[in-house]
Amino acid sequence: MTQLIRTKQRPIMVATATFAVALLLLASCARTTAHKAIPRTTLPPPTTAARPPPPTAPLTGLLVSAVNNRPALSIKVDNSPPALPQTGLDNADLVTDELVEGGLTRLMATYQSQDAPLVGPIRSARPVDAALLRELGGGIFAYSGAAAGEIAPVKADSTATLVSAEGGVAAFHQVEGRRAPYATYASTADLYAAGTQAGAAAVPPKPLFSYSTTSPAAPPATHAVLPMSSQSSAAWDWDPASHQYLRSQNGAPDVIAGGSRISTPNVVVLSVAVGPTGIFDTAGNEDPLDIATGSGPCWILRDGKVIAGTWQRPSITDTVRLVDSSGAVITLQPGRTWMELLPRPGTPGLS
Repeated sequence: MTQLIRTKQRPIMVATATFAVALLLLASCARTTAHKAIPRTTLPPPTTAARPPPPTAPLTGLLVSAVNNRPALSIKVDNSPPALPQTGLDNADLVTDELVEGGLTRLMATYQSQDAPLVGPIRSARPVDAALLRELGGGIFAYSGAAAGEIAPVKADSTATLVSAEGGVAAFHQVEGRRAPYATYASTADLYAAGTQAGAAAVPPKPLFSYSTTSPAAPPATHAVLPMSSQSSAAWDWDPASHQYLRSQNGAPDVIAGGSRISTPNVVVLSVAVGPTGIFDTAGNEDPLDIATGSGPCWILRDGKVIAGTWQRPSITDTVRLVDSSGAVITLQPGRTWMELLPRPGTPGLS
């Protein structure tokens, strides 16, 4: 009886085992099929965002940790013999030398990236200042006195915020040991405060020039003489030790208060037309109009070399563009620039 039961149960046990194996195989196939059904995605390699270029000061091209969020501050500085030596020019980003009455010249010192504790002697405005200020975004313009006709173009076209010693502005003061009209001075900090109070916007100027540390392939020029008039001349001599051009005026070294020689890595010479203004000084000399728009020859001194080219500025709303004979933009060495507005038909004496 027992033997019969065992004989009958064996087929059942075998079938059960076979069924279990089949289930396992089906489950395995299901798992395999499900695994193969999931698409394999290849992830792209991680990308690194391009770093923005480091900031540079707009009027020098020098690297800075952050651009000063303030406008250009331009100050008229006397350049006649009784006004010498001047103060504060070594802190300016840009200095422009312009012809005025009597064959003399006057300077416009422009600050933005750094300050000067004292600038002067501060003198009156001239008609060309309107065009010079306009390409700096207007900014703040500090001066001491100007005839109605001389300041009219600045008021009409410069877009600058005007700060005048005659306007009761406390920033200006008289320096002891100087006689009028060569005694008016101010600090850039006080003039910035006065300009801000007068409504100047905290907007930096656009870059005026292009810069590169690569020295150009150009002829050497270690000495340049600029005939500004029959009474005035400027000269620049390359100093390889300091990598700067050193300035002379009327045949003598040009120094600032304290005895330091005026120096700069860049001298931009623009040949400009000169027109009449109908404005005369007490000696009967007409105030000339340096025309800083249009185009003409230019000479760029940097690295002990000279690049001859053309300056282009179609209108007062444009920024000056310096190009070489091939039409390529001429670059400056990062740093301070002196811009000489050389009256036509004068040309630099180069050697």
